Amino acid sequence: MGQSFATPHPVLVYVHNDVGSTVITAHSEDTSHVSLTAETPGARELVERATVECRQRGGRDVVVVNVPRVHGMKFIRRNGVTVRVDVPQGSDVRVVSASADVELNGSLGRANVKTASGALTADDLADLRAKTGSGDVEVGTVAGPLRVQSAAGDLRCVRVEGPVSVTTASGDVEIGAAAGAVDVRATSGEVRLGDVSGAVRVVAVSGRVQVLSITEGSMHIRSVSGRVDVGVARGATLSVDAESMSGRVQSEIPLDDGPSAAHGDPRIILTLRSVSGDVLITRGVEAFAR
Repeated sequence: MGQSFATPHPVLVYVHNDVGSTVITAHSEDTSHVSLTAETPGARELVERATVECRQRGGRDVVVVNVPRVHGMKFIRRNGVTVRVDVPQGSDVRVVSASADVELNGSLGRANVKTASGALTADDLADLRAKTGSGDVEVGTVAGPLRVQSAAGDLRCVRVEGPVSVTTASGDVEIGAAAGAVDVRATSGEVRLGDVSGAVRVVAVSGRVQVLSITEGSMHIRSVSGRVDVGVARGATLSVDAESMSGRVQSEIPLDDGPSAAHGDPRIILTLRSVSGDVLITRGVEAFAR
């Protein structure tokens, strides 16, 4: 099953597909193409009953794909549908899924994705809001805000230009570079940040927290039993307030005889707290330090 629509206006594509996969790809045309493929013979009924339409709303072309639920979730779990949508570059995306994986290819606009156990992979987005139960999230570049809520899924993102907000219970968090503020709250998952230069706040229980390089700004990390490692870039004035009740606090950088702040020098303020985990302050990894 396939349909094509002329979409000369800004596009919003909405897909509801519980099981199977959803693939949305950006292209340079001003048309949108939708195709549905049954992954099993039993899924053919789902394809036949699916809704595929395009309507204008608020000056936008809205492409809607809705794969229905029939015969209950037991039937659905065994019969997936592959949904493929090609849309103009910069289109906004909304996807709802149960176990269906979601793949966003190319340069897209704002993305809002909700999954139970389906994984999300994306290339370049203007903005991402994702909520997942156990599905992993892997993203290339996010030009704006990144907001992720997860119970057990991992998050990996290469670079974020806007603010970051992540909440996870047991999933790991890895962000290669963040230019804006970062707020991470994790229970048992590990947190690994690469190059950060804004206000950073991390609250963790048992997972390790590692920051490869902070170039400027303030950083507040609070951990219960996880180890805390922070790398500090060269050329900045450093202020440190670090404490661990039963763990060790070590710094490879002299903290009591640093140079006085010069006009225009970047300033780094570290506030590090741990109950039983060790705290280590080192020089930032050169590959990340600017």
